[in-house]
Amino acid sequence: MFASAGYRGRFAPSPTGPLHFGSLIAALGSYLDARAHGGEWLLRIEDLDRPRCVHGAADAILRELDRLGLHWDGPPVYQSTRRELYRASLRQLADRGFSFPCACSRRDLHAGVYPGTCRDGIPTGRRARSQRVRTGGASLTIHDRVQGVIHQDLGSEVGDFVVDRADGVVA
Repeated sequence: MFASAGYRGRFAPSPTGPLHFGSLIAALGSYLDARAHGGEWLLRIEDLDRPRCVHGAADAILRELDRLGLHWDGPPVYQSTRRELYRASLRQLADRGFSFPCACSRRDLHAGVYPGTCRDGIPTGRRARSQRVRTGGASLTIHDRVQGVIHQDLGSEVGDFVVDRADGVVA
């Protein structure tokens, strides 16, 4: 049964193998935080990157969490079952001008922030490989209970980031 307090914690493992210790610590922290706030704890299986997924790993992770008493609220959500929702969201981003097609490969880019090569159009002779979100002058501020206030200027520190990879995986 979902809690009414509105607090929602989640754990989102990638089924690339068995649950490892670092993921277990993240799951435990998220679970305890949700329960301490009287909230719900949800499980989302990050199975979009099919080549990296290991057959049976998701079920093994679910069994291990259950065995350890980390019981989630509601059915687990498998990202792979939501592809059309993501495609619709990607179309909305593009239709509203918040994203753009990009022809750059990782090889084209040097380490660091995306330089904006395709932001105003794909260079002649190239074709779109991915879709990026325009960050422009956007900034982000979060209030972390441990680290305090964290501020990031997305345009200069992150750059326009990929949301639809060249291999068709929604990032």
